[in-house]
Amino acid sequence: MYFECYTSIMTTNTSAQKKRRRIWKRRLRIAMITVCFALILSSLGLMGFALYKIIRPAPKQDPTTADSPLHEGAIDQNTASFTFTGVGDNLLHDTIFVYYEQDHGNRDFSPIYEITKPYTSGSDLNYINFETVCAGDEYGLSGYPAFNGPLEMIDTIAAAGFNWISVASNHSLDAGSEGLITELNYLQDHHPQISATGAHTTPEHADNPQVKEINGIKVGLCTFTYGLNGLSEPFGSDWLVNDYRNKDNSVNYEMMKAKLDALKEVSDVQIVSMHWGEEYKTAIQPEQKAIAEFLHDQGVEVIIGTHPHVIQPVEFLVSEDQNTLVYYSLGNFVSAQNSDESMVGGMAQFQLDYDFETKKATFENVKFTPTVTYITPDLRTYRTTTIHEYNDEMIANHYMTYYGLDLSKEWIRQYVDSVVGNPSNIQIDYGV
Repeated sequence: MYFECYTSIMTTNTSAQKKRRRIWKRRLRIAMITVCFALILSSLGLMGFALYKIIRPAPKQDPTTADSPLHEGAIDQNTASFTFTGVGDNLLHDTIFVYYEQDHGNRDFSPIYEITKPYTSGSDLNYINFETVCAGDEYGLSGYPAFNGPLEMIDTIAAAGFNWISVASNHSLDAGSEGLITELNYLQDHHPQISATGAHTTPEHADNPQVKEINGIKVGLCTFTYGLNGLSEPFGSDWLVNDYRNKDNSVNYEMMKAKLDALKEVSDVQIVSMHWGEEYKTAIQPEQKAIAEFLHDQGVEVIIGTHPHVIQPVEFLVSEDQNTLVYYSLGNFVSAQNSDESMVGGMAQFQLDYDFETKKATFENVKFTPTVTYITPDLRTYRTTTIHEYNDEMIANHYMTYYGLDLSKEWIRQYVDSVVGNPSNIQIDYGV
């Protein structure tokens, strides 16, 4: 009896323990499965976030916030933007730098550009046409007709905020091919932040498209010139300057297309500066119009024109696939020329917005602001200014006024209106 009871109790206890162990094991398995599942989900989430960061452009800061840099930002997660300021010909007649050094005892030419520096240092991309080569004393400083300025002028331009200069013009070879290469090497060695387009130091450099990444947008830059004042590159050095003329004087569209195709491969948008047109002609010439249409068809977003030494119209070329903003000529930024029209230049300003999904660019705040070269009657002091800062004292003491010509703000406004007019979606900014 006792044995049977004990056996019954033991059997009962053993059964209960086995049952409890089965329940415990089952719960343990469920817990382990739950933990593993959670870890898998967590890993997938991290991998997905990492993949998202890799394949999708990072959103920019809100440009309206106090901590954001000026103009920098994005419209949404897929769209970024940058701002542009561009000016025309830096036409360095020798009186500009010779008299300055005589009067100041140095080659810090920054006062010439101090009035416009807030504009040319305030955008993401700041452009100037380096009309005349600056190869320095080694090649003999000179003015018209074969220009060569001091190397220190390059330092001044850099200090004024310019980070893109075009070095392809009809004067590119005024100091010879070695002078041009000296200028380019100086830029590369002392101011690597500046993109210099249109001329090259080696064939390899000529084949390497120039791109600036600005706020996540790859901005392709390129320059072409209509010629070299009858000069030519040394034998076998056709790569030295982007001259768009064939030997028969026709336009070498094939060369331009090859350059642009290579540029488009590595950039989101393309801005091309063109040294073209006829000197002192305010009207758009047929060749300018034809090349602008060609560049538009190639997908170029912006064209900046130089060379005529006077301003020309601004317009959008519009098609279903592409809008191209064209400033046909920005005139002179600084010079020692002697006509009222050559004293007036233009400052191009805009914001370009780029959509990474549609691969399309749109524009905001597109402006044309008149600039004025101020020269004292003794021809020893030169300043460049916008019409905003151009004041009664400067008007009264301008050498054009001294010699009986009208260079008042009202005359400038009438002149600009007669040339540029009232283009659609472009503001002519007189500061009033």
